[in-house]
Amino acid sequence: MRKKVTILLILVVTVGCIYLGFRTREKNGIVVTQIQTSQPNSLSYLLETSENKLIMLDGGSNEDSEALEQKLLAKGGIVESWFITMASPENFGAMKSILENGKVQINHIYVSFNEASWYAENEPEKYPEIAEFLDLIYSEKNITKVFNVPLRHEILIDNLYFTILNVANPSIKGTFNQTMAIKVNNTYKSMIFMGNIAKEAAEKLKDNNLDEIACDAVQVSNQPIQPEIYEKMAPTYVFVPNAKTIEKENLKIKETYTGEVTVKIW
Repeated sequence: MRKKVTILLILVVTVGCIYLGFRTREKNGIVVTQIQTSQPNSLSYLLETSENKLIMLDGGSNEDSEALEQKLLAKGGIVESWFITMASPENFGAMKSILENGKVQINHIYVSFNEASWYAENEPEKYPEIAEFLDLIYSEKNITKVFNVPLRHEILIDNLYFTILNVANPSIKGTFNQTMAIKVNNTYKSMIFMGNIAKEAAEKLKDNNLDEIACDAVQVSNQPIQPEIYEKMAPTYVFVPNAKTIEKENLKIKETYTGEVTVKIW
């Protein structure tokens, strides 16, 4: 009789541990919303932590600001951290309008920008808008929120770890080569956001982060890059922001996500 009770207790404890482990894993998943944008090179991603904090990546252009603002207000109106992956109106336009409106609270802003003179020389047509954005985020009201992150910088927000895999580099030509790339991971899964990264910067990302390049999910760059980089990442889930395609040869892709979609990776 005692032996049967012991076996029953072991079974109960085992089942309980499996259930708690499952619930913990489910709670700690990476919740990602890919938001449709109006411009071909725009990106907009919303992440939610285990404690329901909101993290934004880019957000799209000014045309996307009203819809995005409503989404954020519906989820409480507080963005814990907002990453802008490159200094382009197609990427920061929505955030600029939302910051100016003041309805949504933004606690931290992470960027990787060159000096303003670099954009004046390399993006003369967009420079007036870039200069306005730089004036806004570096104003007395907002400057304490802004962090110009270095390569390999790590940020912990609840259950999510953010590692900066690529930063702006004025020695490389091309605006898209100035893209911030970010890896997000928790105890179980990982995702890399490639932004609009171009070939030269993508090659440096691969060379500088061989130990970090593998991931479960990847946001495909809006720019064409070397297919072998995606092969080295070996993702099982692929997010395609603006109806681009990715070669599936040599990749064991379970799901490809296009358009507006919310996915829990766990």
